[in-house]
Amino acid sequence: MRNTFKLPSQTYIELDQPEIYKRFIEGYFQLLRENLQSYKVMDENGILKEMRYYCGQEHNSRNPNWRPFQYLEQYCRKWGYDDMEAQDVIEEKIGRRLTCECELLGG
Repeated sequence: MRNTFKLPSQTYIELDQPEIYKRFIEGYFQLLRENLQSYKVMDENGILKEMRYYCGQEHNSRNPNWRPFQYLEQYCRKWGYDDMEAQDVIEEKIGRRLTCECELLGG
């Protein structure tokens, strides 16, 4: 069965709807948590403050192993969305540009 891909404008229209965006971003965050490397951030008393995630690569375009939005690309294929447009919507919602998707989970 072939995936149907939506036009970038359709991706924007759908992800601009709060209930669709919420489902999309929750699933995307789960995919990132499952695939990115994690580390614990402890407070000065040694108590777990939070978990952070990172891609494990230097964020440099000359790094041949760095694929800054590989999981977004993969996840968008599942939804039939344009990954570049989805990235734009996410950045618009969080109010800043991203260098790498690991930044979404505190990387």
